[in-house]
Amino acid sequence: MVGVGEQGSVHGPDATGAAADPLAIEPAPGAGHHDLRGRDDLAALIEAFYLRAFADPFIGPIFTDVAKMDLAHHLPIMCDFWESVLFDAGTYRRNALGLHVALDANHPLTEAHFERWLVLWRQTVDDGFTGDVADRAKVQGERIAASIRRRLAGGTGSAYETITTRERLEEGGTIDGPRSDGTTGGEG
Repeated sequence: MVGVGEQGSVHGPDATGAAADPLAIEPAPGAGHHDLRGRDDLAALIEAFYLRAFADPFIGPIFTDVAKMDLAHHLPIMCDFWESVLFDAGTYRRNALGLHVALDANHPLTEAHFERWLVLWRQTVDDGFTGDVADRAKVQGERIAASIRRRLAGGTGSAYETITTRERLEEGGTIDGPRSDGTTGGEG
């Protein structure tokens, strides 16, 4: 996969003459799909993803109008992030959660926003790459989105947050609180 204006080209008309998706990216002729191999591939993937996300009628305004995201500035940061996630490069040194907390304060991010982000992410990865690292990019995207969702909702971010305290169960009405005789209600 390559970004717009790089080795490949934006899809032109299909076999019927109808215009294809202007945001779909095809590899250079003869290149075929390959696995993500490094920062250059990540830059092409991330640029294609954000161009698609900016144009999306549902989540695009969050990027363009709320966050006022500058792709030229953001692209190297996101390359650092994904290079660290997928290739253990250690190049990302920022607080991704903090940015999403600030964004959520200005425009609440819903489950539907995260789901749309994931659809676009998976499509963009699949449009240009195939292999173990490409598959890991999709899985990691899902994990990161789920973690940010949980953190924005006040959780720890862990998918394994299942242990709870008696107090939280009582507050939630799952079990009864202590009885006047010192025993608890709601037990077998």
